[in-house]
Amino acid sequence: MEIYETKTKAGKIEERIFKDAGKFVIYAYKDKDTGKQIKEKLILIGNGNRAYFLIPTGSRDLAIPAQFDLDTSLKEEGTVRTVKDYLDNIK
Repeated sequence: MEIYETKTKAGKIEERIFKDAGKFVIYAYKDKDTGKQIKEKLILIGNGNRAYFLIPTGSRDLAIPAQFDLDTSLKEEGTVRTVKDYLDNIK
């Protein structure tokens, strides 16, 4: 077995193939009335920019493709910044 290969629980050999690298931001949506977190959004910035809603479904999260806007405002401990602000601060 080559170092880039892995074996599944069923014993099948799979190769790990590089797809993309970059920056990410993840934030949550919270119901204002109940304070309960409803879902999260994961934004991946690389050669191909992608975003996903992460929906809890019990023991796993379901990733659904989503649109995103770099100017979306996020609140963190009383401060409001945009998704772009967070990405710009990642080295």
